[in-house]
Amino acid sequence: MNTRSFFTSAFVAGIVIGFLGNLPVLNFVNCLCCVWAWLGGALAVVLYQRSQGGQPTPTPGQGAGLGAAAGLVGALVGAVVFVLTSAVSFPLMDDLARNLEIEGDLPFQTWGVWEAIAMTFFFLLVNGVLYPVFGALGGVIAASLSRAPRATGVA
Repeated sequence: MNTRSFFTSAFVAGIVIGFLGNLPVLNFVNCLCCVWAWLGGALAVVLYQRSQGGQPTPTPGQGAGLGAAAGLVGALVGAVVFVLTSAVSFPLMDDLARNLEIEGDLPFQTWGVWEAIAMTFFFLLVNGVLYPVFGALGGVIAASLSRAPRATGVA
């Protein structure tokens, strides 16, 4: 397996995971079993295959490694994106709660800087586990689907 292509593919796919999984509004899609991580793991496999040209496709195990590495990068990028977009996302959540007529004190209505930092570390820990797991699953699926079927020897 080409190490440079491996890391490049995982890095690019991880950036995609981090942005899509943490941008306001788009991050709600991630509530469906970390769908951005699944797709990012598959993207890492596709990018790796394209960088290799006519070489053999990665095995499902190598696809899992690509997806997991992309998930780790995605968790780190996602923490940065969360911090940078929290000034936008907290008021959006407040407006959403008001429009849905949710009453009471909601956590994001009173968040300050320290709460946002604590929440960033919490998301980093959670995403640091979930993104690699679901990214690996996406990588296994993509690698399995891209492999040529074996000849069974039955004519």
